[in-house]
Amino acid sequence: MNLRMVSTGIALVLSAMLLGTGVYQNVVDAPNYKGAPTSLERARGFYHATNPGMFFRALVPATQLFLLLAIVFNWRPAPGMRWNLVAALSCLIATDVITFRFHYPRNDILFVAPLTQPPAYYDRVVTEWAIGNYVRVALTLTAVVLLLVSMIRIARDTTPGNIGSPVLSMR
Repeated sequence: MNLRMVSTGIALVLSAMLLGTGVYQNVVDAPNYKGAPTSLERARGFYHATNPGMFFRALVPATQLFLLLAIVFNWRPAPGMRWNLVAALSCLIATDVITFRFHYPRNDILFVAPLTQPPAYYDRVVTEWAIGNYVRVALTLTAVVLLLVSMIRIARDTTPGNIGSPVLSMR
């Protein structure tokens, strides 16, 4: 089993799942939060059993763990590529920083605190949330691209007969 490929591949798949979910939130969820307080009351009712945060709390650490494993398994055999993996992990850590510092306070306003402010206030908070989420999506897309490039390099480097070869054989 090629642990270099497996760890990077799993990190790629999990990162792509994060990317898809982030895009979904901007395209489907965020527009439905406008029109408070009615829209937020409905969203609060809809998310009574679980919410996107539950998904992210499981998926993000797993993604970061597999990315860390990919860095470990690729550190020595692929010194040039290790920095792509480190950069991908840095992007995902940056999304966490944005989540905790920027999104959690807005989530509290939108989904927990009493809805006592004027509707324009909540629409502004929703817009801020969506813009911040675009930043998270861009960072996650960057991580996915870096992981994809890494997967291509690992596949090239570990193909029998091409180990360490800078280019693919043209056989």
